[in-house]
Amino acid sequence: VVKVLCGNSGADVDWLVDKFDLDLSLLARLGGHSAPRTHRGKERFPGMTITYALIQMLEKIAEKTDRARIITKARAHTLLMNGKTCIGLTYEKGGKDEKEYGPVIL
Repeated sequence: VVKVLCGNSGADVDWLVDKFDLDLSLLARLGGHSAPRTHRGKERFPGMTITYALIQMLEKIAEKTDRARIITKARAHTLLMNGKTCIGLTYEKGGKDEKEYGPVIL
C-alpha cells in the first residue's frame, strides 16, 4: 500500500489540482517531517483545503443528480450483507430505521 500511495502521489496531487481547482502550489515541512513533503496552498491548512473541495463537489452531485445522497443526523448500525458482500446498510434517523442499498460511504 505504501509503495502505491507514494509512487502515485505526484499524479494524485495533479489530479486534485486539476479536478477541484485547488491551490497546492507550496511544499511545506510540517511537524515530524525531516523534509518539506506536504503540498498546501497559501490560504488554508492542506487537509481542510482538500476535504472542503471534496465535500463541495459531493454536495453539487447530490443536488443535481441521483448519483449521490447525503444523509445527516443518522446513526448507521447494520451492514446489509449478501453472503460476504456488503450491499448496503440500515440506519436510524428520527427514531425510525431506514435502509440504503448500493455503494455506501459511512
